[in-house]
Amino acid sequence: MTEPVLTPDARPVGRILLITGFWPTADQPSAGIFVARRAAGQPMTVVAPRSYRGWMPVRYVLLAARALIARGPFAGVEAHPLFPAGLIGLLTARIRRIPLVVYAHGSDVRSTATRSRVHLFLAGLVVRGAATIVTNSRDTATHIERLGRSATVIPPGVDRELFHPSPRPRTGRVLYLGGSDPGKGHDVAVALADTLLGPGINSVSGVAVAAAIAEHDIVLVPSRAEGFGLVAAEAIASGRWVVARNVGGLAEVVAHGVTGTLVDDDAGFAEAIRAVPDYDPDRVAELGTALTIEASNAEMTRLWKRIQAQEGRDDDLDPATGPASNV
Repeated sequence: MTEPVLTPDARPVGRILLITGFWPTADQPSAGIFVARRAAGQPMTVVAPRSYRGWMPVRYVLLAARALIARGPFAGVEAHPLFPAGLIGLLTARIRRIPLVVYAHGSDVRSTATRSRVHLFLAGLVVRGAATIVTNSRDTATHIERLGRSATVIPPGVDRELFHPSPRPRTGRVLYLGGSDPGKGHDVAVALADTLLGPGINSVSGVAVAAAIAEHDIVLVPSRAEGFGLVAAEAIASGRWVVARNVGGLAEVVAHGVTGTLVDDDAGFAEAIRAVPDYDPDRVAELGTALTIEASNAEMTRLWKRIQAQEGRDDDLDPATGPASNV
């Protein structure tokens, strides 16, 4: 993973305590890659999973303990995703008396937060207690509105050094990166993709993802629900045609007939793959609208500056030193 060069506008406003339930580990190298790129090169102290083995509630209890004893001072807490990591973020921010920003990724507010009355109550505490809620797409923002708050949309940044256009392999091969999760449309991919990767199949690093995209002509994203669609954004930045389901954030990432094809149901994927045009990789990448990592981080920094100013915490705006560190 490359570390972005920070422009003055993108430099953080102070050391942030980033708490996340998703992070690349040895057993899941592709998990939470967006969060890892968000933190890369930033003065942040990161509290993240070290492994995904074992019982999930125990993993979150350990995250909470590490967040509470992390050595500060900190200008604020940033939690990914809104639920359940946001609950740890809220507790930590309240104890330390610093502002909380939570980032909703999609399924956390679309399904996890509404799984039961208890889940809904706890997610509501986070929603009401956060200084600001950020999300990856307008679609995810609508789910946050149902929880009673509005959200600022700042999509994940794409690493343009890693994901860049290359000549088409001219083989017509189809790549799927969603893993074995049924919600990612694994059943559709089994029938149509030449290469299947991702958690539960073969979880690979970001560098391997970029290499796999370059080796294929089409990237298939048949997710039945998707908050954003980082794979689609990375494929388009790589100059590859995306065939994706017309749902959620994918409809915001993929420009139908321009950078990919949007499909309404399972039956349409085979025909969409057969009908992929003779596209120009450089043109697809040029027309892609995804933010760079630098632009995304600059937006997050501007948001943090507004929060600090509103809370009268200008004393916390002194530049912090040192890149992200894990505790």
